[in-house]
Amino acid sequence: MQVLALSRRLEGTTPERLAAHAADEARGAWELHTEARVAWQLHAEVLLRSVHLCPERPGSVIVLECASLEEAREALQRLPMVQAGLITFDLSRMLPYTGWAALFGAGTSA
Repeated sequence: MQVLALSRRLEGTTPERLAAHAADEARGAWELHTEARVAWQLHAEVLLRSVHLCPERPGSVIVLECASLEEAREALQRLPMVQAGLITFDLSRMLPYTGWAALFGAGTSA
């Protein structure tokens, strides 16, 4: 099942706190940022399908492939900014759209 995860800053989280957290996690220009390393690990485990930034809203939009919403929550809980209490995610299952036949006729070919 695919899961849509929209990040949301927790109360009291400021851009400065996020930037400070990111700076604390940096271990030098030659090493990947901790958040990115964890995201890459989730991708390697075939849990994280894609990550997007939306210019109209702060934060990220993540698509995960998980057996359940609970598995998605557990995966996202591994992210350092979630563990630090800076952000959380609102989750929604994404189901395939099944209304094409009703819209265009069951016997219609493409």
